[in-house]
Amino acid sequence: MEIESNSTLRDVLTVIAPQLIHPETGDMRSDQDIWGLRLNDEPYALLRNGLDTPMREGDIIELSLIVMAGG
Repeated sequence: MEIESNSTLRDVLTVIAPQLIHPETGDMRSDQDIWGLRLNDEPYALLRNGLDTPMREGDIIELSLIVMAGG
């Protein structure tokens, strides 16, 4: 995917997975226990700049659905 030079993780997620970004606040939705998000193998929770992390050529975003077993 090609992105503009000043794009952030928020910008990319708004395009590829808009369900993860709150449309009014631009923040990550609170259902992070359902979605796993990693940038270059780094969990989202450990990203220093969170959604404001600048994207670079070659970055890899990994989205996963966290399935919990239950009754």
